Amino acid sequence: KVMGFVIDDDDLALKQESRSPLIGLYSAFKELKNLEYEKVLVLPCDTPLVKFEVIDFIIKQCKKFDCCIPKWNNNLLEPLLAIYPIENAYQTSRRNIIETQYKLTKIIGINWKTNYISIEQDIKKIDPNLLSFKNINNREDIKKM
Repeated sequence: KVMGFVIDDDDLALKQESRSPLIGLYSAFKELKNLEYEKVLVLPCDTPLVKFEVIDFIIKQCKKFDCCIPKWNNNLLEPLLAIYPIENAYQTSRRNIIETQYKLTKIIGINWKTNYISIEQDIKKIDPNLLSFKNINNREDIKKM
């Protein structure tokens, strides 16, 4: 199945005053659900240096799990570089938007079989400088590299 781009879903997005990435994720989950996909790999738009090897590693780590999310040693998660189960993520994200709960980590279901992948212990072996997690939002960010 081939998919182009997804526009934020009007049924919820226009009723909300937030510009949360959750609305974009919800729109993608809804479209992919309608296309009968089971899982989706989510990538952030402001991290252009994500290594293919990191993506491949995350995909391989998720074969026996519903969800895979990179996790830092300080327990912070990277919910925009993750794999989600579409049906469950669609339902949870819809409910969270209605309840104005925009924190991305709130879409992770407690009953999901989730693999938290250590960034420092596992991903750093593939991406030693962790460029896959480097946000680039402006020229200053590029100069800092």
